[in-house]
Amino acid sequence: MILNIKPAVPSQIGEIAAAYASSVGLSAEECAEKVEFLGHSIENSLLTAVITCDRVVRGVAVCESSPIPEGCEITAVNIAEEFRRRGFGRKLLFFALREMRARGFRAAFLWVKEGSAPAERFVKKIGFIPDGKRRASGEHNGSCELRYRIDI
Repeated sequence: MILNIKPAVPSQIGEIAAAYASSVGLSAEECAEKVEFLGHSIENSLLTAVITCDRVVRGVAVCESSPIPEGCEITAVNIAEEFRRRGFGRKLLFFALREMRARGFRAAFLWVKEGSAPAERFVKKIGFIPDGKRRASGEHNGSCELRYRIDI
């Protein structure tokens, strides 16, 4: 098994969409709808990084600018379902944090759906801590997201 992590390129958009769809349980039709969103992300984010296993994209991380001075926001860390709990997400997130630090950012933020124990455990293991900020998740069920921060 050969792992590689690098910034995404537009020619990988189909593979990235498939990995993203697998990570969140989307159908093939719903996956096709994400292609435009992910293409926009590659072109306009600070960093869209992919992790490949044997040259096939298995996950994606997206970093965007933040209104917080010297901060960036990690808006996605998605690993294909069958590749979870193998360290791929950790490796991908550390890559993104190193890239952001190299670009002069001093803190990174991300949002986790309140009550999502696996996601909360994952980010806490990396070193993120909740900073007390909450926001509506945008879902119609009234759920909230909690913001986590790490100094980089």
